Amino acid sequence: MDMKDIIKKVNYYAGEAKKRELTEEEKIDRQKYRNMYLEKFKAQVKGHLDNIKIVDENEPKYKN
Repeated sequence: MDMKDIIKKVNYYAGEAKKRELTEEEKIDRQKYRNMYLEKFKAQVKGHLDNIKIVDENEPKYKN
C-alpha cells in the first residue's frame, strides 16, 4: 500500500475518533494502519541513512 493511502486512512480514523467512539473493529484497523505507517516511515529513514557517506577531509584519499 502506498504511503499516501496509509496516511489517508490514519487521518480518517483520527477524524472519526474525534466525532464518536470507534468500534473495536475500527480500533484494530486504525492500529494496523498506524503500524504500517511507522514501518514504512522507519524504512524510508533507514534507506536515507544507509545512503549517507561520511567524508573525512583529513583522510589522505580525500585531499587534493
